Amino acid sequence: MPGSRDDLTRLRIALTAFFALDGFVFAGWVVRIPAIKEQTGASASALGLALLGVSAGAVVTMTLTGRLVRRYGSHPVTVACAVLLCLSIALPPLTHSALALGAVLLVFGSAYGGINVAFNSAAVDLVAVLGRPIMPSFHAAFSLGGMVGAGLGGLVAGALSPTRHLLALTVTGLLVTLVAGRALLRCEPAAPP
Repeated sequence: MPGSRDDLTRLRIALTAFFALDGFVFAGWVVRIPAIKEQTGASASALGLALLGVSAGAVVTMTLTGRLVRRYGSHPVTVACAVLLCLSIALPPLTHSALALGAVLLVFGSAYGGINVAFNSAAVDLVAVLGRPIMPSFHAAFSLGGMVGAGLGGLVAGALSPTRHLLALTVTGLLVTLVAGRALLRCEPAAPP
């Protein structure tokens, strides 16, 4: 168990950053779906099938991430999935067919599902240690990240191409992961009684 209240506070802040990052990156991608649809020339039905890649990747990864968390711990798995999430968000603008888009969204969905299992696992343990219902604050951070990601995405959609916008999300996400990830990896996992 973390050694002091300061350790628990640092852990809570780091986890909050990852929840917010998750919402920010996902919303930034959603803003660009119309432009990616046009770029790939996908019909509405082909786009719908390509978008299934996110869910399919998430479902498959969610079933496996629990094992990874048990073996390696929720903190390293959170950081690894965050890196993959940030890198994979740059891939959709590089596609030129619905099939290719579906394939890269499978990777994105895998990272998205993995990070959600990992940081929620860490958050559940922290809630148990603190004995207070702080989970809503983590989910509020996700929503706030989503609001900021969608708002900024809407503002830059006319000025930046999808490639530049999503690459900017990659860089921003990797910087957040570097800072929050270092903090998270330095924190001992919360060990509920």
